[in-house]
Amino acid sequence: MSCSSRGTAVESRGAGDTLQRDQERPEVTPLPSESLIGFKPLVKSTTAQSAARDLENFETSSKNPRNWTNRKKWRITLTVALTGFISTCGSSIGVPGIHAIMAEYGQTNEKVGIFITTFYVLGLGCGPFLYAPISELYGRQVGYLLSLFPYILFSLGCAVAQSFWAVVILRFFCGVFGSCGPALGVATCADIFSPAERGRPVSIYAMGPMAGPVLGSMLGYWILYGGWRWLFYAITIMALINFILFLWLTEETYAPVLEKKLKYQVSHPFDIPASWCDQISPRTINHRLAWMRVMVSAEDAKDVFKKAFSRPPRLLFTNPVCIMFSLYYAYIYAIIYVFLVSVPLLYGREPFGQPNILFSYQFPDATLSLAYLGLMVGFLLAAAIAATAQDKIYKRLSKRAGDAKVGQPEYRLVLTQTGMCLLPIGLLIFAWTAEARLHWIAPQIGQVITLLGLTLAFNSIQNFIVDAFFPYSAAAIAAATACRSITACVLPEFTGEMFKKLGWGWGGTLLALVAAAGIPAPLIMFKWGQKLREKYRFDG
Repeated sequence: MSCSSRGTAVESRGAGDTLQRDQERPEVTPLPSESLIGFKPLVKSTTAQSAARDLENFETSSKNPRNWTNRKKWRITLTVALTGFISTCGSSIGVPGIHAIMAEYGQTNEKVGIFITTFYVLGLGCGPFLYAPISELYGRQVGYLLSLFPYILFSLGCAVAQSFWAVVILRFFCGVFGSCGPALGVATCADIFSPAERGRPVSIYAMGPMAGPVLGSMLGYWILYGGWRWLFYAITIMALINFILFLWLTEETYAPVLEKKLKYQVSHPFDIPASWCDQISPRTINHRLAWMRVMVSAEDAKDVFKKAFSRPPRLLFTNPVCIMFSLYYAYIYAIIYVFLVSVPLLYGREPFGQPNILFSYQFPDATLSLAYLGLMVGFLLAAAIAATAQDKIYKRLSKRAGDAKVGQPEYRLVLTQTGMCLLPIGLLIFAWTAEARLHWIAPQIGQVITLLGLTLAFNSIQNFIVDAFFPYSAAAIAAATACRSITACVLPEFTGEMFKKLGWGWGGTLLALVAAAGIPAPLIMFKWGQKLREKYRFDG
């Protein structure tokens, strides 16, 4: 079946529109029936009439993701959260096996060994520049599926790799293909929830990507008993299960793409296949995918990809609001990976800890995973607070200001301010109790407070960026994601050396002082936020 691409495509609004379509929808131009030369519809016009009705009344139609049932919305949100968890879990699950991989291949430089983690994180920062435009042109589902299946293959490749550098390179590609969950998860939540109700689902979704690094490390120390290759076999199995669940439980959420499909169906109707065999027949699949060739022109694709690569750096280097929050967002994310490196250094025996150089609590390998419990408790506390308080704070401040229906992005920053104050306190407790060689529970308390503050700030900054840079939220998120991945790639490389030279106390104090530098940012935005956003308005 041959298809011509002469049909009129929906006008693209650029990569920055991928997160929010709250106030506008792109116009859908009727598609002439001649746009597919030689095409023979599978059925007559019953489905075309239904599609036309849905297209005409899309704002109130059941096809609009905003009008789906809460059960369906939460099913998709939780599935995407699982996808984000698998992705970031993969970033840290290799940490326990670094020394084993180095030993097998004769690598002695620990900074090079950390590449196994940092190259993965670097890949996480590169992937959004590929998947954001794909998701805008062809939909979230296409982006996710083009990510999830290659991720399985590259994870399996890590498990069977025959050289150290093969593992490192494959880990980079794992990061690239695993980036779709963290990159598009907030976009998916924005597709199906309105701004006033978005705080809770974004906070719940963020539990996946944020829990991944911590749980990945915890599980990794136990999986390591089967050999380092089982670390990557495990993440491959998890990714395969996630892929099957994603196919089963989710569907397209991006409204402009759903409108394109309805527009295509008006002129080229198809019926629901009568049997499972009909569903997977080449004719049915080819027909249902044909809209991509018709509704997306080469000019659209070129324009969207161009903007996907140009907007984030322009936002990052010209907008002070974006710069300020992206840098802090990047720093607090990197702190997670600092802890992934420093926790085994503080609590473990050789080769994880180095008691001859730096104080260590000398946990046996079987219980070393439990040293991450403080991080997990802090994270869970923050997730519970954010999920219950984020939307309540937003609605209350909106109502007080008389703009309950719209609200201001700065209303998201209440929890950011709380988190920014807690983060340096937690770092100082962790650092100086370790320096004083107090009971191991004392640094754990510091870890709880650190992750509590870090996660509150991380979640609320993410919400703020989505609201503050509409309709270019995706570009702003991409800029922040690139910053966080670069920082999380670089900072852990020097963590061990920093603590060895400065000790636990002063090393942690240095991290706390950098974290404290961001404390005035929410106060500045509360006072002058709207003026700053208007003065430095980004026009695409």
